[in-house]
Amino acid sequence: MSVNGTAKLNSAGGPLFRKPGLSHEEFTTAWHRHGRFALPWCLNAGTWEYIQIHMPSQPDPVEESEASDDTVESKARRTLQQADGVAIMRRYDVPAEKGNLYFQKVILVDERTFLHDESGAGAVKGNLPAYDVPELHVDVWREMALRMGGVEHVKIREGKDVIGNAMWEEWEKIEREKEAVK
Repeated sequence: MSVNGTAKLNSAGGPLFRKPGLSHEEFTTAWHRHGRFALPWCLNAGTWEYIQIHMPSQPDPVEESEASDDTVESKARRTLQQADGVAIMRRYDVPAEKGNLYFQKVILVDERTFLHDESGAGAVKGNLPAYDVPELHVDVWREMALRMGGVEHVKIREGKDVIGNAMWEEWEKIEREKEAVK
């Protein structure tokens, strides 16, 4: 089902890893704050659902038999044992010229303060650290993360800010700056 009968709902997401030097608690606080910054852009860009799943700070160690298992499920479990969270976003493809500057100046800049370079929208894919992230649908990551003790925090559902704590002040500031340049 789509909003206007023509737009397609796309799903994206997967494991996130904290920036080296940050504690798990610092990462969790930063990611919740980041959600508040991201909400205005998400709502403007056709986001139908945005969920953060925060993984436990001290996951169970990998079982010896599983460490040598090369199945996709075992690789995914090992990845989640090292991950700090799983991000899930479902959005419609909508024209979203408004917000590009905000995405570049606020969202990506903020991500770099708490996410590992291999995580998030601004990820620089290269030599992954100790994890090998399999290609899985976001719903598979979600189910697995929840089974492993992850805690789900829904930020957007059905295109609405369910918590009501979006930080629109930054959005408005960037939009004013953009207009002043024109």
